[in-house]
Amino acid sequence: MSETFFSCQPIFDDRQQHWGSELLFREGLENKFPSIDEDTATSRILSANFLSGNELDDQLRYVVSFSETALLDELPLSMPVARLVICISEKTRPSPLLLNKLRAYKKAGFMLLASSSVFSNQWLEHINLFNLISVDMDRDDPMRWVGTISDYPDIRFLIRKVEKQEEFTLAQQFGFSLFQGYFFEQPKIRRQSDVAPSVITLLDACIIINRSPYDIDEITDVISRDVSLLYKVVTSANVLAKSKKKSITNPKQAVVYLGLESLRRLISLLIMSNMNHQECLHLQNAAILRAIFMQQTAPMLKGLDADEGFLVGAFSFLDAMLGCPMEDVVGHLDLSQEAKQALLAQNGHYGALLEVCKNIEHANWNWVSKTCEKLKLKERVVLKAFEKAREQTQTLAATMQV
Repeated sequence: MSETFFSCQPIFDDRQQHWGSELLFREGLENKFPSIDEDTATSRILSANFLSGNELDDQLRYVVSFSETALLDELPLSMPVARLVICISEKTRPSPLLLNKLRAYKKAGFMLLASSSVFSNQWLEHINLFNLISVDMDRDDPMRWVGTISDYPDIRFLIRKVEKQEEFTLAQQFGFSLFQGYFFEQPKIRRQSDVAPSVITLLDACIIINRSPYDIDEITDVISRDVSLLYKVVTSANVLAKSKKKSITNPKQAVVYLGLESLRRLISLLIMSNMNHQECLHLQNAAILRAIFMQQTAPMLKGLDADEGFLVGAFSFLDAMLGCPMEDVVGHLDLSQEAKQALLAQNGHYGALLEVCKNIEHANWNWVSKTCEKLKLKERVVLKAFEKAREQTQTLAATMQV
């Protein structure tokens, strides 16, 4: 059992009725700003508030900030549409891929919130994507927003940092309809107990879902091995199925209701909330490169599977990421013996390909040439596969940059 701390900052409407709250990750009760990266903080907020059995008020909306990475990874889709307001991080800039995702979120029923900076950057031409725009009273004169507010009748404007009655009255007169600040209520630091599934179980679930996507019984079985993961899956299914008259209590029923894509998103969210991905970002990129290389080269050797090659490459840095010996990691994963031997001792053909990849990384060209000859692989083709894997990894890293 772990605890997540977060600041809960209420938002009120023009009748001073509680409209919703903004949830911000904090390090502890002292209201310290987080030292972890934004995506990890977002994942922990979502897990602790929406997937822990914590009864949130169905009548309120909860504002959570998402980075471009989290939005492209479709993290919000694991959450209830009627209660989650997607706040676009100020650092985010529009791209064709992101714009398509935001349109899809809006079509699904999510509210999208952005800061007033969108009126002075590349977001301006896409301003009608947003349901809500926030303005900080201490940084901006609310009076200068009168014309803008009247120009965009379909957008609600939220004014933050309202500290006095006269500020609230003026903001109302200028057309603001949502309000936040010490005048109404000071933010409260809350703690929420949360159960964190084992990272090993989460990785096992990834393996099973990718290897046997239509085997509901096997997927249910691996999820049921970890009580906390099972709890999260059943809770997530019930959160997303609020309209159902009967709650979902059966593990298999929860898996079927969520479906593969929702399960993948949920497991990604839980993995992210358990790891500080900023610290191991370079390891992740290196693992992706190896995974793509192994996926491309495995079919060159008889009897090897591209998908299993991908997993060997992807998991080759798990010991460094998790801070424990590879023996401890691999011993608990549902991998084939060939894949396990490759990760533990670089044995077998998967192990040989992994060694080839490592030696290319270290520019040991003589070793690479001899090994390619021994494996009856064309060195030129292998090097081309590595270069292609590097290019794809760089593209992915640029796309998912936080």
